[in-house]
Amino acid sequence: MLNRYLSFLYIKYFFIILSALIIFFVGLDFLQNAKSLPNSANLQILYILYKSFYAIDILLPITIVFAMISTKISLIRSNELVAIYSIGYDKKSVIKPLFVLSFLITLFYILLHTTSFSYANENADNIKKHKFLTSATQNLFFKYNNYYIYFKKLYPFRKEAKDIKIFLMKDHKLEEIIRAKSAFFKNNSWKIENATIVKKIDNKNPKLKILKSKNIDILQGFKPKILDRVYEGKTSFSIIDAILAIKLLKEQNINIQKIKAVLYSQIIYPFFAPFLMVILFYFVPITQRIASITIFSFGAIIFSLSIWGVLYALVRLSFTGVLIPEITTLLPISTLFIISLLFYKKY
Repeated sequence: MLNRYLSFLYIKYFFIILSALIIFFVGLDFLQNAKSLPNSANLQILYILYKSFYAIDILLPITIVFAMISTKISLIRSNELVAIYSIGYDKKSVIKPLFVLSFLITLFYILLHTTSFSYANENADNIKKHKFLTSATQNLFFKYNNYYIYFKKLYPFRKEAKDIKIFLMKDHKLEEIIRAKSAFFKNNSWKIENATIVKKIDNKNPKLKILKSKNIDILQGFKPKILDRVYEGKTSFSIIDAILAIKLLKEQNINIQKIKAVLYSQIIYPFFAPFLMVILFYFVPITQRIASITIFSFGAIIFSLSIWGVLYALVRLSFTGVLIPEITTLLPISTLFIISLLFYKKY
């Protein structure tokens, strides 16, 4: 019964706080950018929806902590917390259902990042900048094995590229040029149709041979979103795309620190919230007679925001490549875990 009641209180405050923060975040953003948005009501609704998803992405971890603080303040003001302790329950019994719920919410939050949820802010920005949902990356030039590839336009969400040129190099010599008007990503590779191939007849003969090819497969595994983000320096990846990008870029001997930073921020960083909950709960007063609830709540909120702000700043620094993600994400979250474990043993 106690677990059910505490869980109900926590979930209630979690959704109230999250909803309030989302409305404030999206409302403020909409007021600032309303003039830049297209006149289409459908696109404006989509913009608000994607910005709401982005708000959840940013604010959900700190909401987990705020919901615990609100739950405890409610229990203290109604004298329910002291009553719970007086009938034989200890601090571990009280924090356990809240920690389990926060842990499950964090796992769900991580699961969301395996979907297109990770690209919500990018979709919203496309609507604001380009007046439609998808946008093209222009003049993309990159290397893959012995190929140097140029896409004049890449449409990641349509999985399509326009005006393709591919240069095959062997022993620092140009061996072959492939040109095509378009290419499509299908069955885990890029399909180039109706390509024109210009190649040397042999090394001794300066003449060129021009061929026509209906189908050419290239760039196995390089999804359009991976190409767009890796070679344009973007840091919005889903977990699945980030893992695939790391695997592919390792084979090409390309630096993967930024993508690792994104992956750590999506899988490891969110766990700061349940660990921070355990630490804060240690300082929760039993009744209003022992300590001022106003001072406690103010201090807990400021402390939580400070920890959240520092961790978020470190994560953003790792995106730029200034610091490695093991220092900016793995080390702080591991430290929080150890501290929370020590506090839990003191309960």
